[in-house]
Amino acid sequence: MTKMKTVQQDNFGINIPFKYYPALTRTFSPIVLEELIKTGSSKYLCEILNDSGITKQLDLEMTVGGFLDWLYHNMSNNYRNEYVYKNALANKILLGKHTLNKSYMLTEFRVENCRADVVIVNGTSNVYEIKSEYDSLERIKKQVESYTKVFDMVNVITSSSQIKKVGLELPVEIGLMELTRNYKILTVKEPVSLKRHVIPEVIFESLRKDEYLKIIKTVYGYIPDVPNAKVFEVCRELFSRISPEIAHDEMVKVLLARGNKKILRDIITHVPQSLRAYVIDRKIDKKKAIKFEELLAKKLNTIIIPM
Repeated sequence: MTKMKTVQQDNFGINIPFKYYPALTRTFSPIVLEELIKTGSSKYLCEILNDSGITKQLDLEMTVGGFLDWLYHNMSNNYRNEYVYKNALANKILLGKHTLNKSYMLTEFRVENCRADVVIVNGTSNVYEIKSEYDSLERIKKQVESYTKVFDMVNVITSSSQIKKVGLELPVEIGLMELTRNYKILTVKEPVSLKRHVIPEVIFESLRKDEYLKIIKTVYGYIPDVPNAKVFEVCRELFSRISPEIAHDEMVKVLLARGNKKILRDIITHVPQSLRAYVIDRKIDKKKAIKFEELLAKKLNTIIIPM
């Protein structure tokens, strides 16, 4: 696929110059969606739709939700960026294999000098490093090495076109998954359980203060009575003495407690599948959920002005 290729859409017959895809995919970024929810419009989205010629081809009577679903479907066929992978994991793993009552998904989770793309906790921990066809493999070894210090199951998910190349970069204990051309997630290689080998100090560094304090209280029965300036240092020392298995399992418990599962369950059933990763990632509260649903029901011509 060359950079200037034009893509013909099956359902709408809309031609999109390929060079506009990187900009169009930013529609699903928090900065654009947050602006849409807050103000009911987006200067960025208007400009890219007009510049690409899409505005003149779209039925502006369609809803915003319908437009976002169309754009996502387009992306999943023609330009699978990181968001497409995150959303596929949300729909097919978190919601397809688990339940929100007992599972939780986190994105951009800090581990040492890396950011894990997707983490799903559901009694154990599963991390998914995304390597789309537009991503470099330069840091993949360092990334999976860091993740083995924190998570039980470590996976890399990639495209059909580079599944072999990515597989050659991975240690034997790392799982390998493929987002297929027909938008299914295929397990190429199962991950090996690494819970016994995690490093408590690294887990500690990835947690919030209230989370590691809760674990310290659970394991030791008390929270150290020390000046605030000493809390981190003292707790880190105590945490380092916890066995890898216990440190891991307690981490899973505190991560499962993040977010409001009731609000998430309510809104996840009312938003298009294309937006589920965004909703999970942003931890939308009830007030914003209502505004978001109102936005999705609006007609596209209320937020897009043809030029």
